[in-house]
Amino acid sequence: MVDTSTSDAVELAAREAGLIIVGPDDLTFSRRKAGEGFIFLRADGKPVKDKRLIKRFQSLAIPPAYEDVRLAPNARAHLQATGRDAAGRVQYRYHPKWDRVRESMKVERLDALLRSLPAIRRRVSQDLSRRTLDRQKALAAGVALLDATHMRIGCDRYAKANKSFGVSTLMKHHVEVGRNQVALRFRGKGGKDISCCVESPRLARALARLMELPGRRLLKYRRQGKAVGVIRAEDINDYLSEIAGRPVTAKDLRALGACAAAAEKMVKIDPAESESQQRRQIASVMKDVSERLANTPAIVRKSYVHAVVVDGFVSGDLQEAYDSARARSGVRRVEKALKVLVDQHKASLLYSS
Repeated sequence: MVDTSTSDAVELAAREAGLIIVGPDDLTFSRRKAGEGFIFLRADGKPVKDKRLIKRFQSLAIPPAYEDVRLAPNARAHLQATGRDAAGRVQYRYHPKWDRVRESMKVERLDALLRSLPAIRRRVSQDLSRRTLDRQKALAAGVALLDATHMRIGCDRYAKANKSFGVSTLMKHHVEVGRNQVALRFRGKGGKDISCCVESPRLARALARLMELPGRRLLKYRRQGKAVGVIRAEDINDYLSEIAGRPVTAKDLRALGACAAAAEKMVKIDPAESESQQRRQIASVMKDVSERLANTPAIVRKSYVHAVVVDGFVSGDLQEAYDSARARSGVRRVEKALKVLVDQHKASLLYSS
């Protein structure tokens, strides 16, 4: 399902930054080996003569080993180039402004999720307590697992091809349900072994009942009669957006979990005086969070923990926000602190503009 509202927001953010969104097919220029160096070719195969174009392409610093290099003729394109590395993977080069646009979009999504948390958790709690083993109960169980563990949502294709699992593809044998807790043990993306425990009597009761349904999958529900339906990743994302009242995905919950985990570790340490020591402190936090998310520290820093958290740690704003924050129904203390940081960040952007 294509989220048109999100696509429109990306287009708008790009336009405000003076960029245009392009796809790989729009990269009509190419690079070809010539002697000890390279030449750049237009779509018609003729060499590029424009010195400004050549200078821009060279400034992208595309490694010499990359093959099948494609380049954007438009200097305002958000995607400037692609190429294949030695392993055959497609690598991307973006416009310098695109990182700022992407970070701004991430902050907006974090802000929207933080505002929706009480409604999401209230509805999940209600649906977990439904008496019938219906679709709403199974969907709520999936979101509750995502919210508590920050795991990947999973994909049927990966589960079948790689035997790697996420919340939507968990099997019954991956789960042990006790009276007040749920223990999970399974193989995740990249073959990483994942083990975690969730303390939640309501979730434990709901999963114990769902596991009574026939079949190997964990997240199932009773259709009319004796038929059993299976919950898939897109079902959970649709349910999340419905109960939030705005577009929200499992990845948004995972990003929030990463931000919260990083913030909770950062408020326990004082920022070092030197920048090099601060970088080591931040790297240590990212390593800890990456172990929780079963990902790499680099990906956690780039894709999950927002810059407002790191900047807040260095400036002391995070500690101040956390010290003054108080948990309330549906929102944890650290999440309240994150909302303060996001509000401060948005206010600073408004003031600077």
